[in-house]
Amino acid sequence: MAFRFNFGNTAEDLEEKYNEKLTAENENRNNLKTAQEIKIQDITVANSAVTLQLSNGQTLDHVNADEVELATGRCQSEATCVAAQSDLVPNVYEGGLKIWECSVDLTEYLSSQQIALRGLRVLELGCGAGLPGIYAYIQGAAVDFQDYNEEVLKSVTIPNVHLNSNEEERKHLEERCHFYSGDWMSVQKLLEKQPECRYDLILTSETIYSTVSQGKLYSVMKALLKQEGNIM
Repeated sequence: MAFRFNFGNTAEDLEEKYNEKLTAENENRNNLKTAQEIKIQDITVANSAVTLQLSNGQTLDHVNADEVELATGRCQSEATCVAAQSDLVPNVYEGGLKIWECSVDLTEYLSSQQIALRGLRVLELGCGAGLPGIYAYIQGAAVDFQDYNEEVLKSVTIPNVHLNSNEEERKHLEERCHFYSGDWMSVQKLLEKQPECRYDLILTSETIYSTVSQGKLYSVMKALLKQEGNIM
């Protein structure tokens, strides 16, 4: 057997890695969730809430993730059943029922830096609980929320937006907020069909854990961001 230092990759190694990546991408495409807009009607509004206090004294309310009905024998979807057993399962449940630390950090950043948001069109990708997007909404932005799982939007995101809206704001909620489920590639195709498909600001936090998804995230950002827009 020949000896060699493993400092580099042979042509065979590179070809094998490429084929593995190509296989993963094909499997990923076959498992895509088709994008759809989730309407606000008939969404159950949470009766209780947890209050997140930001460092500047502002507060955001959100549903208690522990109280969201998961796998207790009454699973309403594959996503909620899986979420009871794992924080994340690729192409099945993408972690949206949990409030991840970086979503709080991003919300804190928007607040502490006093980012001007009033009047902007904002998109939060992989929103989950939607805290950064909800902060932007409270500050006067029109916000679209995207999450891979429909159940996350229905059980967490939309109830959270309701919790942070007064009675008058709830009457006009559909004018300022839209909710989309599905894979990024599919959501991009759906949103590109709309007359005004570009955003002033795109928000995302703790959404990338796989190299297979990097290209899709870059593509949707490039396609939907205004030329003078920003990504945080």
